[in-house]
Amino acid sequence: MSARNVFITGLGIVSSIGIGKEAFFEGLLEKRSGVTSLADRTDEGAVPRKQDLDPKNPAAGLWIGAPILDFDAKLYVTPRKALKVMCREIQTSFAASQLSIKDAGVADHFPLSDDSDLDRSDVGTVFGSEMFYGPPSEMQDAFLACNDEQGEFDASLFGGAAMKKVLPLWMLKYLPNMPACHVGISLGAHGPNNSLVLGDVSGPAAMMEAQSCLQRNIAKLMLTGSVGTRINTTRMNYRGDLPIAETFSPVELASRPYDPTSRGVVGGEAAVTFVLETQSQLDARDAKPLARISALVSRFVASPAMKNGIRSTASSVEAGRGSAKAIELAIQDALAQANLNASDIGAVISQACGDVSIDACEAQAIRSTLPDCPITAPIAALGHTGAAAGSVNIAVGLLTLGHKKIPPTIQSSDRKRTLPLLENARSLDQPHVMCLSHTSEGSATAVILSSS
Repeated sequence: MSARNVFITGLGIVSSIGIGKEAFFEGLLEKRSGVTSLADRTDEGAVPRKQDLDPKNPAAGLWIGAPILDFDAKLYVTPRKALKVMCREIQTSFAASQLSIKDAGVADHFPLSDDSDLDRSDVGTVFGSEMFYGPPSEMQDAFLACNDEQGEFDASLFGGAAMKKVLPLWMLKYLPNMPACHVGISLGAHGPNNSLVLGDVSGPAAMMEAQSCLQRNIAKLMLTGSVGTRINTTRMNYRGDLPIAETFSPVELASRPYDPTSRGVVGGEAAVTFVLETQSQLDARDAKPLARISALVSRFVASPAMKNGIRSTASSVEAGRGSAKAIELAIQDALAQANLNASDIGAVISQACGDVSIDACEAQAIRSTLPDCPITAPIAALGHTGAAAGSVNIAVGLLTLGHKKIPPTIQSSDRKRTLPLLENARSLDQPHVMCLSHTSEGSATAVILSSS
């Protein structure tokens, strides 16, 4: 089967600027920012104390983020009892999946049964994921039970204490493979099921595997996507991979891709799911796709920091995070795979995140391969959503094609940038978009979506 014979037929997204694809894209067009003080969050995550927000506090920027406000998992998750073994990321991923199958017009097919038009083995789930962390409070009683008679913590007591004080099904709430598992179980799907944990490129990598399942005829319909967060309470305790953002006024503009004065990365959260099908499956149900996957390429060239064994959060280009060569190769090879020229690409969906080192690498790669393409950077509105980032960019590309309009990037007009970002929405002049994703270590993906 041709690599270009796989189509996206459904999209579901749960984000800080909108739940559902239309609300999400409307948010982008209206320059709605999900970035705010984490004091405004409505989940069970940590909120700042007054002293945490003091601008003199070097970690004050940690409390800026893009949370999904007022998300109610009960609206999407059935049976309700499943919520007991779903952390927030699993819940949002499940919700995005429900939205995607509805968008694809296949919701009535599920759950699959022996009488369904699709066999159980015809449907699979491959998701990008990451480490999920529970709130520290879930371990509090177990740790307190480890204090000896002198009040000193005795680690040798933890095993027995955890058996008594931690919910027996606790681990099931936080396994990275559970989004794919819960979705597969709910659909009655017995086809391919896998989870990929590869940082920012997890979503595109999962899409590549899902595409392969269709091309090898081991499935007829695949759900794929990814979920991630950088504002989970436990995850916030480790920010040794990227520099922390600085406080900024107004806070809504704190996420500043391609801004050479940016000092760090704003965290966010999101979940995205796509439905993928082949032409023959579309013909069988007389359906129209949202877009065709014309190219999907993954490349790796170690970043300077990785080559030298350096892990630094220094806010400078010299920190060595990111790989311009990997991004450049991914773009070039995607164009070759799709048999397109740079002039055929109507928009670039950027992964620029406000880390000057990573952003400089992407800017260098785009200058050398797609120098005249309009660029939009969703992270400005959503913050860095961890393993969901690559899927978010594909979702933006998909909606850009569907609406024939490139969304603007929310930004301060008085700031100079290493590459220009669209300040206002613009019509899409070509039927192809390039969606980028890459990691600080040197992985890069490039996805070309085309109007069907």
